[in-house]
Amino acid sequence: MPRTPRPEQASGPRADTAVTREALLRAGARLISRHGLGVPVSRIQQEADQRNKSAVQYHFGSVPGLAAAVLRSHRTDVDGRRAQALDALGPAPADADLRTLVGLLLRPAAEELRTASGRDYLRLLPQVAHLAQIRSGHPDAPPAQVRALTLLRNHLEGAGVRDADERLALVVQMQTAALADRARRIDEDEPDDGREIEPGHERFVDLVTDMLTAALTASFDGN
Repeated sequence: MPRTPRPEQASGPRADTAVTREALLRAGARLISRHGLGVPVSRIQQEADQRNKSAVQYHFGSVPGLAAAVLRSHRTDVDGRRAQALDALGPAPADADLRTLVGLLLRPAAEELRTASGRDYLRLLPQVAHLAQIRSGHPDAPPAQVRALTLLRNHLEGAGVRDADERLALVVQMQTAALADRARRIDEDEPDDGREIEPGHERFVDLVTDMLTAALTASFDGN
């Protein structure tokens, strides 16, 4: 496996520390997304071209700590796009239809399919979802995602849909799995150029949006 390319280097101790941290983030995202949290620290450091055997521990504490840092770095971008999409709904976002609200969850995350590092993040997420802090009750949950989930919950409850919270949890899991699988298939078929995803990207997003919307309102005959 080729080593992860190192970022362009700058001079000075702080720059060297930032370069090392970034190299570890990129190598960790690639390896953990493919091999899980059990990947050896030595393999991550080799992939990142780091000779210091304590580099992962120094910067992140552990492999799970490195994975959590990868999640945070991408989650900020995803939630920023989600906040923009919420703002674009205008002063009454609660009036949006259910499919539009589902799109608030899916589309900002699906944009990560366009880059190799984004696809690593999407492939990593289902393996370490317990580190993602996405549930609305968590104090560090992404704020725009909390807003989107709240709008969805209110919409479902207003329509008399039973078990709204459980349905939303399942839909988040389904979305995560669908995006991870799409990322894997892109990497296997078109590993060098994320722009090649464009012809089928919107069809994929529309299909998943339809499926998630249907799942939220599917009838249930149980007691």
